[in-house]
Amino acid sequence: MTPPDHSKIISKTAKKILTPYGIKQKGKSRIWLDDRGWYTTVIEFQPFTGRQGTTLNIGVNFHWHEQVYFSFDIGYRQDVDFVEYNGNEDQFSREVENFCKIALSKALEYRENLQNLQKAKSFILNQTYTSEEIWGSYHKGTVCGLIDDLVERNHYYQKLLEASHAGEWLNELKNHVSLLIGHSAGKDQFTENMIETIRKTRVLKKLPEVEIKFTDY
Repeated sequence: MTPPDHSKIISKTAKKILTPYGIKQKGKSRIWLDDRGWYTTVIEFQPFTGRQGTTLNIGVNFHWHEQVYFSFDIGYRQDVDFVEYNGNEDQFSREVENFCKIALSKALEYRENLQNLQKAKSFILNQTYTSEEIWGSYHKGTVCGLIDDLVERNHYYQKLLEASHAGEWLNELKNHVSLLIGHSAGKDQFTENMIETIRKTRVLKKLPEVEIKFTDY
């Protein structure tokens, strides 16, 4: 008897645990998305080349920067071992179920920490980013701008403008930030500009059209 496809076991188990909470599978991939409008929590059951099984990556991807791909802006690889599928469907299902419970707990934790802008500011400012001077400054400056803290917004944005990197993408990001500073005198205008960026980004990522709302408290 042909052993079941381990990816199908992952999909079946994740569907049972994650979909009741509105977390949806990205196509037929091993990625699940908790789409919250201005950000998405990405859950990835990551395979390893040449091996049947999975490890687990979970993190937040903000949509306030135009890009076509999902990235892990906060969070990423979880402290779990790679789970090998050795043909024992029941055992593998139990191990994947444990991963799903970890993923659900983390997604709900992110929802709690990002449920309003005041909580989001504290949470985002207390993170350490892979590229602190560039992306850390961008995320921190952006959330400060959304709560009308222009002094802190400009402080973080200025750190980004002074950062150096060989990639052309940084010049594009700097141009974007300069435009935000120059054309967003107050909270309402800044928020409007950011919502427009989020809408464009969601289209690039092929996410459904939704109303983007920020709650202050």
